[in-house]
Amino acid sequence: MFSQNETKNWYFGNKAAIKFENGRVINLDDSEMDAPANSTSISDEEGNLLFYSDGATVWNRNHEIMENGSGLFGENTLLQSTIIIPKPRDKNSYYLIYARQVVSQNLQQAIGIYYAEINFSTTFPLGRVTEKNISLSYNSPSEKITAVHHKDGERFWLVTVEGLDNDISKSKKIFKVFQIDTNGLNRVPKETPVSFEIENLGTMKLSPSGKKLLITSNTENNSLRYLHEYNFDTETGNLTFVTHFPLENTFAVWPSKGIEFSPNEKFIYISYSNGARNGIIQYQLEDIEDFDEARSFLYSSNAIKINGLQIGNDQKIYVALDDEADGHDYLGVIENPNEKGFLANYKHNAIRLSPNTSKRGLPNFIQSYFASKIITENVCYIDEFSFYAESFAPISGISWDFGDGNTSTEINTKHTYNSPGTYIVTAILSVANKNITVTKLVRAFELPIILPNQELVECDEDLDGLTTFNLENIRDKILRRGATENIDYYLSLNDISTDTKIPNPENFQNTISNQQIFIKATNENGCFEIGSFTIRTRFVQLGNIPTIFVCENSDGISGNAKGQFNILNLESHIRSQLTIPANSRLSFYPTFENAQTSTNNYTGLFSETSKTIYLKIVEADQSCGGIKAFQIVVNSEPIINLQEEYTICFDPSLKPPIVLFGDISNERFEWRNSNGVIIRSTRNFVLSAVGEFSLTVYKTENNLECSNTKTFRVVNPNPPEFSEILVNTEDETNNIIDVLINGNSNYEFSLDNINFSGNGNSYTFSNVAAGLQTIFVRDVNSCEQQIQRTVSVIGYNKYFTPNGDGINDFWNIKGLDSNSFKSINVSIFDRYGKVIHSITDFTSLGWDGSFNGKNLPENNYWFKSEIIDKNDNLIKKSGNFSLIRN
Repeated sequence: MFSQNETKNWYFGNKAAIKFENGRVINLDDSEMDAPANSTSISDEEGNLLFYSDGATVWNRNHEIMENGSGLFGENTLLQSTIIIPKPRDKNSYYLIYARQVVSQNLQQAIGIYYAEINFSTTFPLGRVTEKNISLSYNSPSEKITAVHHKDGERFWLVTVEGLDNDISKSKKIFKVFQIDTNGLNRVPKETPVSFEIENLGTMKLSPSGKKLLITSNTENNSLRYLHEYNFDTETGNLTFVTHFPLENTFAVWPSKGIEFSPNEKFIYISYSNGARNGIIQYQLEDIEDFDEARSFLYSSNAIKINGLQIGNDQKIYVALDDEADGHDYLGVIENPNEKGFLANYKHNAIRLSPNTSKRGLPNFIQSYFASKIITENVCYIDEFSFYAESFAPISGISWDFGDGNTSTEINTKHTYNSPGTYIVTAILSVANKNITVTKLVRAFELPIILPNQELVECDEDLDGLTTFNLENIRDKILRRGATENIDYYLSLNDISTDTKIPNPENFQNTISNQQIFIKATNENGCFEIGSFTIRTRFVQLGNIPTIFVCENSDGISGNAKGQFNILNLESHIRSQLTIPANSRLSFYPTFENAQTSTNNYTGLFSETSKTIYLKIVEADQSCGGIKAFQIVVNSEPIINLQEEYTICFDPSLKPPIVLFGDISNERFEWRNSNGVIIRSTRNFVLSAVGEFSLTVYKTENNLECSNTKTFRVVNPNPPEFSEILVNTEDETNNIIDVLINGNSNYEFSLDNINFSGNGNSYTFSNVAAGLQTIFVRDVNSCEQQIQRTVSVIGYNKYFTPNGDGINDFWNIKGLDSNSFKSINVSIFDRYGKVIHSITDFTSLGWDGSFNGKNLPENNYWFKSEIIDKNDNLIKKSGNFSLIRN
């Protein structure tokens, strides 16, 4: 859709500009304006640019500053504070409205709303600002200015929002509605108090029809935001409050940056941005008080800021994007703003502006310019289009050009195209004694193309002319290659009229030979075509196919009675066997019915049991070239009767050997070790070492040698473990060691590894000599690995004979070593209590009976010992012993 030409050229941002031309948006690179936020532009009735402005400067169509076009009091940092309004019945005069919120440093530019008059003449064909900075109001203005046509289609209404003179809080506002007529801009406005407190920040838009006004309010700290809805009377200029609701739940602390109506005025769009959270939200106007139901989030971003919104000539909504420092070199577009939710189809980075950039705003236009439009829906080219038009005022006459050489002058008209395609429909509307040209791209959708005289030929096994067809197999023959149309199948044309479809076209049984089937093909646009094709049968006698054999475990799974078959191998084998042409297609199926209907075919590598399967040949013309059954056989798996694990003695030589035998039904045997090396090739295998082994056996069946492999382990029995050892030295005349074993056998015990006693899991040694004793344990069957452990039996000799013969020459505490104990401290005394020797080292031989280098006489001597074990337990012992010399 392309609206009237006054809004054809847009100038905005940092030298950004676009032009709407025959359904395309053209990027222009001729602007001289750098507008951080607001801007406005206007073109003549033919769509030629006249001038553009940011409220501070005016540029002509040659992109030069217009005569007297600088020094305007407007602020180009405000969001929506500049607009151009033509003077009715005067094609050469225009009003430029602009606002200022901050007093200039030299105090010459006061706050308020101003306007300038611009005139075109033979003297100034590029325009001249004849008057400027004429005050409309000295009150504090908001950045919200909008305009629409009067109901008569000739005059205009300008709507502003300003502060009240006596409002100290600056939050009480008033609508001022100015009329522009043939006498010019009437500076005495209609005034309507704003129903709620609002701040200067925010946006405001009138709908294209002029019937609705929406205004958003942002506070200075962005703590409260509201959407206010008013009805606007385009005849009287009166505003009537309808409702409002807070936007806190929508935006949290995110201020609104833009607002726009959908062309059908059923939806509104609000953009929000605070740097970290940016996005676009759609509301359905009729449900707007049902907040959650009415709202749809179209887009969100934490990077690019989403700013101003503006409806375009093509009835799409354009979105200003900005990344602060340098602007952004794209615009966003809401492609289908009349649709709800995601169907509105927002496209980010849709219109490239490079080398120029978008900033915060888009041009501000008279909203009713976008009310003029053609209304129709795209239909199939053989169907009738219904056309009518809408505008901001009653349409008194219309001239249609349908883009195919046909025309009409009816207000509401119909037209049918002779061929599918895209057409530019143009309507010249007579509105308020003015001609408005609007255009729209329409698509006359093509119909599906059904190829005539097609037939589906299926194989017949009994020559009765009847068989089962998969009607879907006709698709590639009856439609163009790559077609995506949906096909429904019918028995007659009457069934098509009643929409009585064949219920299961994939498994259709014909009732007569050469039966005609009717189809309805429907494309994605709902356009359909009707056609038919013939189904017939053919009996084809194929030669016998030899049985195909595979090994049972060829699918990698042993024992499932399945083998793996390769489609490529099957096809190659059968092609050569039956001499089948290369342009015929071979497929394989598990059942005859599957083959008939070409469903559930085998592909690639497939696993299957021994059974009958079916070959189907499809010839180059897609007809059946024969169906033939043949056998696939899975050879039996060679037998291996081996356990997962065998146990042999730790020393196999002590027991009779264990011998394994392969099954006698096999022909070859390969016994391998864990490295895969064949260590024996006979049927028998003696287990003589632990480890992992495997047996591979071979057997020939149906002239195919198959193999089977099984891995097994050879292990030793688990050795026993010491459960508990208790050493009791309380009776100095009888040291005792109690031993308890965990194991799977009966065990015998020894302290010298020669003489063994016992037959169970426990044993007690008595009269054990003091010192380090090693306990030996072995199973009575001599199969498990023997274990041993050294323990300390703490004690001392009652006498010693230090005569140098190497026997009992030293006295010491026995049963101690540094592995079991942390420290030792032994003091030896004479009968007078004098310490004559100390032992503090585990490696010490003990006392040799001397003191200060002199041998002490035979006598009784006494000792005290303190021993600390590895667990920090203190063990104290004391007593006496004799020194004997002989």
